[in-house]
Amino acid sequence: MDKTIGFLSICLVISLFFLFSSCSGKNEKTIRISGSTTIEPFMKKVAARYKRPKNTKITILAPGSIGGMNSLLDGSCDIVMSSSDLLPSHQLSAKEKGIKIKSFLLGIDLIIPIVNPGNRVRNISLDQLKDIYGGKIQNWSELGGKNASIEVFHRNNNSGTSAVWNRIIAPETRQTRKTLVSNSSVLAYIAADENAIGYISNYFINSEIKPLTVDGVDIENKEHWHKNHPITRPLFLYVDENNFTGSVKTFVIFTLMDKEVKKIFQESGFFSS
Repeated sequence: MDKTIGFLSICLVISLFFLFSSCSGKNEKTIRISGSTTIEPFMKKVAARYKRPKNTKITILAPGSIGGMNSLLDGSCDIVMSSSDLLPSHQLSAKEKGIKIKSFLLGIDLIIPIVNPGNRVRNISLDQLKDIYGGKIQNWSELGGKNASIEVFHRNNNSGTSAVWNRIIAPETRQTRKTLVSNSSVLAYIAADENAIGYISNYFINSEIKPLTVDGVDIENKEHWHKNHPITRPLFLYVDENNFTGSVKTFVIFTLMDKEVKKIFQESGFFSS
């Protein structure tokens, strides 16, 4: 009898364990964020500051702005970090799937052409940039630098930075260049090659590379730089309005409204719109 009661007690404990484990897993919510490598570091800081409800976790992936939007359209993410406007192909796909894309403007970013600190060139015109990426200017001596071929680096097709650069500087079809996945990889290559040129978000500028002024716009005067730099782009969060509820909505509102988050945004080198 005692053995039977003991056996039933063990079975009951095991059953309750699996029941509560199942309920816990079922009630756990995940805010899935995907997109821009430019916005990713900022968003990780936001996630660290956010006081999330119990059983809620946040995942952040950075396949690029276009990759993030693809994830929203296939239902594998809740919030897209994007450093470019919505592409017409994404608008069409969303319409076909019944997805109502809603955008939230975070602020403004500057895209900065960069070279190695050993490069003598300091200022470049917008037209010269177009000629470099269009293949018309191929040697640094044409810009007052040394007699050396220009090594042109570009971001890949999943990048929102690349999409903006293509639109402002030169159509992608005109360019012959080496493609890189992220801002960090561009930094690494430029820091190691005196003849290289690339471009990054203002967020990533550091002492290992040299930012070029464009059309003489003063980099040191931040307000003047922001208003007059010719290569700027908006930074967005995108969601599916049909699913914009609960923890996702709360997190987006926090990101847009929290005073400390706004401070972190500006400290990251971004600008308020």
